[in-house]
Amino acid sequence: MPVAACKLLTYKGQYSKCHIKVPDLETKLPAIKIGKQLYSLFRRFEDADAAMKAFQKLVQTKDDELALTKQSNNRYIMWALENDAHILKGPRQTQRPWPTHGPATCFILGDAQQYHQCYITVPDLAKPTIAVQYNQKFYSVYQPELSTAEALDLAAQLTWRGNDSAIVSTSKGYAVCVWEPEASETIQ
Repeated sequence: MPVAACKLLTYKGQYSKCHIKVPDLETKLPAIKIGKQLYSLFRRFEDADAAMKAFQKLVQTKDDELALTKQSNNRYIMWALENDAHILKGPRQTQRPWPTHGPATCFILGDAQQYHQCYITVPDLAKPTIAVQYNQKFYSVYQPELSTAEALDLAAQLTWRGNDSAIVSTSKGYAVCVWEPEASETIQ
């Protein structure tokens, strides 16, 4: 089952707005540029729950890389990676407090079949910790039992700092997990 790979963007300095042209459409599209990648406007959402439901639906039918921007009114905009696009207009020139290199990737794991729950040992922790394994990588549970909006906000903060993360759907809400490159699985 495919997994949504997403760039969670909460700061306008993480991307630049522009317009793009894609080969299969005659009209220009509103877009954002993250580093050297271009993402076209896909859909707007009134809240975090609606955006998360869309992620879970999309991964069942598509294998796109997505980006999600959070607006000041707590609405969200989803963007889809366009590999064959070129810029028509932009990016707009604004003052940026940091470069637009984009955050690390966050994986949205909405189904328990997409990951394996386990315990791991990490060199900087004395005791084993609960984690999920996805794509042969271990992600320690950083914070469980979050609402959708809390999970998206926390994961965005972590990815902005360069930490690969995952948002895992659980029976008690969402858990935000952080990639542990030096982890090994432990039997409990």
